[in-house]
Amino acid sequence: MQLPEKYRTGCESIDKLLGGGFESGTVTQLYGEAGSGKTNICLQMAVKSAKKGNSVIIIDSEGLSPERFLQIASSQTTEEKDVERIAGKIILYQPKNFDQQTSYIMEIETVIKEKQGENGVSLVILDSATLFYRLELDEDHERSMYLRRVLNNQIMRLLEIARKYDLVVIITNQVYTDIENGKLRPSGGYTVEYISKVIVQLEKVAGVPGKRIATIKKHRSMPEESVCTFFITRNGIEDYESERKGDIR
Repeated sequence: MQLPEKYRTGCESIDKLLGGGFESGTVTQLYGEAGSGKTNICLQMAVKSAKKGNSVIIIDSEGLSPERFLQIASSQTTEEKDVERIAGKIILYQPKNFDQQTSYIMEIETVIKEKQGENGVSLVILDSATLFYRLELDEDHERSMYLRRVLNNQIMRLLEIARKYDLVVIITNQVYTDIENGKLRPSGGYTVEYISKVIVQLEKVAGVPGKRIATIKKHRSMPEESVCTFFITRNGIEDYESERKGDIR
């Protein structure tokens, strides 16, 4: 049996938490409140993959900051031409609604096929999976059930692509407060949780700028409720010991 390849973020605490990095051939879900670090982890992974020469597909509904991407990319190299090369490896889709998000997810296999080879697509990011889904939810039960099925089909399609082409797929997810226990829960329901083979919760640390906590909620080989801390800095995501390398955000 072939073991999945691991793709490292370069942040030792996160990589160790994930058992060596993000797994290929599966879907990893990052969830947490706004500003908890979901997009920063995705951008750092995108930069790391592109720096190796691989293409990266990003489906962005959150409004990706080009400045933040270039900031992280610039921290990985001293050569401006290398930053341009890294940026050139990013294939960016920016859907305007939930239907367009579906269309783009269905289209990306064509791009993956076209770029197959030594420097093909190694990473697909969906940030966020549930923004448009939540915007279109209403009190119509049938409509809500339809939207839930479409979302499930989107994530299942990404899992199929991850397995077929041995890619890393990362989805980010928004949260809601469970009225029964007051805890934050990922949006999208049970099926999205089931399809996601790795789930990580990200949280801010009150009173400590830039510090975040990552907790394993589901993993095929790592203990659930395992925890690590990391910092969001000018350079991306870094370990506690590295916090002085960049300005804490």
